[in-house]
Amino acid sequence: MCVLSIASDAADPEPVMAAPADYLISLVRHGDRSPRDLGDMASYWPMGAGQLTVGGLEQEYLLGKKIRSHYFSESLPHSWSPRISQHFAKGLDRTIQSASALLQGIYPKQTRSMGIPGGIQVPPVYASPLASDDLFSAQRLCPGYLHRVQALENSADWLRKKEQYRDQLASWLEFGKQVGEVGEKSDNRDLYSLLPLIDLIAIHRMHNLPMPKGISRQEAIELESLLNWVVSRTVANYEIAQLIGAPLAKAMIRDIKRVQQCLEEKGSCHACQRWTLYSASDTNLLAIMTMLGAPSDRIVDYATHFGVQLNWNDGRPEIVLSLNHEPFAIPGCVGRCSLNQWLVLLERSLPDDWDYLCARGRGGLTPYPEPYVPSGSVANRQEAVGLKTVLLRLQ
Repeated sequence: MCVLSIASDAADPEPVMAAPADYLISLVRHGDRSPRDLGDMASYWPMGAGQLTVGGLEQEYLLGKKIRSHYFSESLPHSWSPRISQHFAKGLDRTIQSASALLQGIYPKQTRSMGIPGGIQVPPVYASPLASDDLFSAQRLCPGYLHRVQALENSADWLRKKEQYRDQLASWLEFGKQVGEVGEKSDNRDLYSLLPLIDLIAIHRMHNLPMPKGISRQEAIELESLLNWVVSRTVANYEIAQLIGAPLAKAMIRDIKRVQQCLEEKGSCHACQRWTLYSASDTNLLAIMTMLGAPSDRIVDYATHFGVQLNWNDGRPEIVLSLNHEPFAIPGCVGRCSLNQWLVLLERSLPDDWDYLCARGRGGLTPYPEPYVPSGSVANRQEAVGLKTVLLRLQ
């Protein structure tokens, strides 16, 4: 380790690790939110559709405090600076706000003046508009994604699931159209088109709010179970997972290699970046898990944290994987493995032919989405010369 850990107080309810992380990648899901489509239930959600709730903001703030205590102890400065960490968010209000709330937990308020009352800091969070977000939402730019989702709808497993709900499916789809949650042209056998309606019902159940008129308690339970099935089975498809997660996996490779090079050259984690935050959606986490050979059979909870921790170990670097701060095992890296092994696993998870997988355009090639490096950021300043070489090496 680059630094020694500080012993924890026995009365401290937040246990810390034996030694702090020399570098950490945090891939997190946003906090609790309102339904993506409100239908006629908008009066219950004054913040609007798909927005963080008060509870969601608190979840992310507490997650930030947990990340600080669990992975860094007191080795991380209390004040943010560009050399310490970078923060990226999917182009959604809820993911950007989640990152901002989390950062308030990571970087506590200062006693000295920060320009805002209370010593509050405002570390930058970088995001692209969703329509052009090729880090978290590359699948939206790829016709191949929709083609593969439709192929799933016609697969044996999905046809059996539709048969299981044959009597209810038509009425659910019709109900969804009546409340505006399902499009008028939706296939009456299409499970995927039910997701907005199921999302509304699942969140109302979570918050103990009334169900939409016409949906019984038993139907709500069945629909919530169907939500987990549809989302987890969709992202468990390896090619769909690659379309969602490959650009993010590639960015992680870049992150780790950049820090590795810094530590080799400077020999001190105090001189190198300590942390990278990716604030994302459930499908981003599920996609990475599938690509690494550990698909989940259920949707990950709000404020779930997937951690990739680098321990330098005096030039014998190892990677420690965690899910919600508990060891996470994947084939080839059962909780922890060498840095080289981790890089091999990530690189093997990338698609061999992105153009074929994406299927965007006719006759022309689709460029592989490169890791997002915002101008005016620490990444842009430090990598103006070195990034191009690293990316060529990853091609």
